[in-house]
Amino acid sequence: MNSPAPRLRREFSLFSTFSLAFAYMSPIVAVYGVFALAMVLVGPSFLLALPVALLGQYLVSLALGEVASKYPYEGSLYQWAGRLLGPTYGWMTGWVYMWTVLIAMATVAVGGAGYWGSAFGIDMSSPASRITGALIIVTLCTVANMLGRKPLRIMIVVSIVAEVIGSIGLALVLLIFFHVNPISVIFTSGWGTGGFALALALAGWSFLGFESAGAVAEEVQDPRRNVPKALRYSLLGIGAIVLLSSLALVSAIPDLGAVSSGAVADPIDETFRAHLGPVVTAFANAIFALGFTACCLGLQTGISRVLYAFARDRALPASRWLGTLSTRQGVPVNAILVTIVPVAILFFVSGSNVYNVLVSYTIGGWYLTFLMVLVAAFIVRVKRRWRPSLFSLRSWSTPILVLALAWVAFETVNIAWPREAVSGPDVVLQWAVVIVLAAILVLGGIVLSIVRRRMEFGLHDADIADEDDAGPRSSQSGSTETNSGSTNTESAKQ
Repeated sequence: MNSPAPRLRREFSLFSTFSLAFAYMSPIVAVYGVFALAMVLVGPSFLLALPVALLGQYLVSLALGEVASKYPYEGSLYQWAGRLLGPTYGWMTGWVYMWTVLIAMATVAVGGAGYWGSAFGIDMSSPASRITGALIIVTLCTVANMLGRKPLRIMIVVSIVAEVIGSIGLALVLLIFFHVNPISVIFTSGWGTGGFALALALAGWSFLGFESAGAVAEEVQDPRRNVPKALRYSLLGIGAIVLLSSLALVSAIPDLGAVSSGAVADPIDETFRAHLGPVVTAFANAIFALGFTACCLGLQTGISRVLYAFARDRALPASRWLGTLSTRQGVPVNAILVTIVPVAILFFVSGSNVYNVLVSYTIGGWYLTFLMVLVAAFIVRVKRRWRPSLFSLRSWSTPILVLALAWVAFETVNIAWPREAVSGPDVVLQWAVVIVLAAILVLGGIVLSIVRRRMEFGLHDADIADEDDAGPRSSQSGSTETNSGSTNTESAKQ
């Protein structure tokens, strides 16, 4: 008698899903990934852009939460866009998102290697040391992901606890005991050379990744309720820590003028060493390294599920292999493994102009994929085909969708806009978002032409009507089945 085929298991609670999205976003990465650059280009008034960006992203989390509640399938943006506007549109959205996250994963691993080096006094200035450190981080993340959901949950929660305690604890210490600059400096320092638009572009980096809660939707208990909650809660949690940490750092910088002029290469390390000494600074760097590692772990978890969702729909080459689930744990082992390949390739070009162009693309690519899903949601509303699920904004649904769409459209253009102040005189770097996006779309067009005829979008959905949502969902089942049927029909036509 044949044993049943392995399936995804609903082992993520609301807290586990929140933790995954929180690690994916990481307050450490959100703050320290952009702080030094923002201080040079904008100055302390950069902090005023953070709550504006947070509000804009909260609107996005609400709008995407409605879509996630209606379509709680593995793969997040790929599934959402495909359900709303057809398999081809969903495929291109997922393809752009896939490469955006893989590039981000490589960037975070390289950054984490630098912080681990600082924590243990290891010189990471050479390319060989950075590559080695980054490969170690990705290898550890891969092992953790392949062990199964329970070990993964434990590792993520432990790293988050350390990260949150470290972030909040260090921020409070700086605010209470080392308050050098008045809070009013953020209102009186001006906007530097970049202006408020550049400040918003940089702030946009801090609040990305909450959509990852939807990437594991078929592994979440009661996903129609819990995934939208995890989207919002992770964003708000990250937002609170980012605002507190940024304010603490600005208040404690010993010489704001030197930091704003770029004379201080690492204002965060300089601030900690000036006030707390080398031992505490080494501890802080270990906390930062842990945050970057947890972020890399979350990124790999999320993108491996997107790859699995593609493979299950036979929407990628080697789909049968990529769609394999482990027998004991029911995790997409091959999809996890394959993430190492493009990330490792990116490591070996780190420090080159190619790597710099790819990194410059990342934030713009992220917002573009948000935009693609929100545009699809808006079109469905205009055509009066939308039927809400368990999470619904009711009368506020369309106004919030429009505001979210306007925000993401603005931010996408704002981030992609060529700025010499950010990228220097190199025209290729200035147009990185457009250039890399064009390359990704061309490559995507080639791959799509190969797999289009065999795609089975939506034909292999897991049964999500579990005991938690079977009752409320039944009233929606007609519209859900109709919509799924229409996308499958379109897939067959294409």
